Amino acid sequence: MNIAICDDDIEFCTTLKRQLTDCLQYNDIIDIYYSGEMFLAGCKKCNYDAVFLDLYMGGMTGFETAEKLAHCGKETNIIFLTSNDLMVYDSFEYQPFYFLRKAQYQQVLPKVISKLKGKLKQNGIVQFDIYGSSESIAVSSIIYIQSDNHYIIIHTNKYDYEIRNTLSQMEKQLLSYDFVKIHKKYIVNLKYIKRIHIAEEKILLDNGVELEISRRNKTNVLKKYKEYKRTMVKV
Repeated sequence: MNIAICDDDIEFCTTLKRQLTDCLQYNDIIDIYYSGEMFLAGCKKCNYDAVFLDLYMGGMTGFETAEKLAHCGKETNIIFLTSNDLMVYDSFEYQPFYFLRKAQYQQVLPKVISKLKGKLKQNGIVQFDIYGSSESIAVSSIIYIQSDNHYIIIHTNKYDYEIRNTLSQMEKQLLSYDFVKIHKKYIVNLKYIKRIHIAEEKILLDNGVELEISRRNKTNVLKKYKEYKRTMVKV
C-alpha cells in the first residue's frame, strides 16, 4: 500500500507516520509532504492508494489540492484531516474516503486503515487466459465463478467469460481478494452477497441469482461474510 501524508504541521506528520507504521506492513510506503504543491508533484512519481490531507495549509488548501488531484485523473482515496468538525459537510463535494478529526484520530486510525484495506482488495486486476489470449478483469466486476465440467464460467457485472480451468486453481488465484468458496461448483465475491439463507442453504446475490451453499462450507461462508461486513462498516 502506498500512503501519503500532506500537512504543514511537521510534528503531526511525524507522529501520524509512526502510528501508520504500526497499522501497515513493513513493505508499505508512507511519504510525507508539507504542502499541497509538494504532494501533487509527488503524485507524478507515485500512485498513492490514499492520502491523509490537511484542510488548512499555507498556500494551497486541502480542498484545492483534492480538486487538482481529481483533475489529474488520480483515484487516490482522500482522508481529510481537520480540527474543525463543521468542515465535514463541505468535504462531501470531494467524495472523501473518510473525514478524520485530529483531536481523536488515534482512536479510530486502525479501523480506518482496516476499512481502506478492504476497499483496496476490490481494486485489483486478475489475468486469465481466454481462448489463447490474456484478458485482464477487474476484481470488483466479478460476481461469482462457476465450475462447469472442465470449464470455468466467470460471471461479471457486464459479461460472462468461459475458460478452461479448475475451481481449485481459481480459488488460489483469488486467495488475496474477498472471495469465498460456497460450494464445489461456486466461488462468490463477498461484495455481491445480498442475503444468506441458512435454513435453505442458499445465498442471494445482488443481481438476483440464487446459489446453493454446501453444508461443509456453510460455517466458513458465514465467518468470511461477517469479517467482510465488519471491514466495510463506517467507523
